[in-house]
Amino acid sequence: MGNANKNEEKPGFGERAGTFFFNKVGFRLAATGMMALIAWYAQEKSVTIAEFNAAYASIPLVGIILALVFDYGLDTGKLYNRMLGRGKSGLSKLVFAFGAVFVFFMTFTWLLAGTITLNLATITPATLVASALVSLIVLLPNTGTSEWLLWLWIAETIVTGGAHLAIFPAIKLLNMALTVLLGGGVLG
Repeated sequence: MGNANKNEEKPGFGERAGTFFFNKVGFRLAATGMMALIAWYAQEKSVTIAEFNAAYASIPLVGIILALVFDYGLDTGKLYNRMLGRGKSGLSKLVFAFGAVFVFFMTFTWLLAGTITLNLATITPATLVASALVSLIVLLPNTGTSEWLLWLWIAETIVTGGAHLAIFPAIKLLNMALTVLLGGGVLG
């Protein structure tokens, strides 16, 4: 019985170093690169604080709640473990995290813009910066059990005087579907 633990293979130094890099250093470098990219884009497009305030305050409350739920799922590992299973390499989890956050970024940008388009040039720079910030916070570790996105949204709503307050997103496709279902017709 005492020999059962001796037969288990322990990871070698290289495997431990690779896991450490992808889980600790690599993730931090990637997140820092994303922060720099967001800051560079905001600088290049001359996004002012007032524009960012308006863009962030215009995020519907349902969108903020969606971001909080997604962040919780990523940070507690439930989403990773369901999609990848336990025991996968650090690289595969890192790639999955960035892929999931990219999909979240595109979905969140769509919610903010209120239209489905793959042409990011038609979306305001402030909206893209707000979406990128939310996506980055979702990606960062240990943020899923806090409500920082909600508190920032409340602060931005206060700063803008509630001028952009929305509970549900104004998605044209959703509005059209509701109009048709309620008997108003497509054009009515």
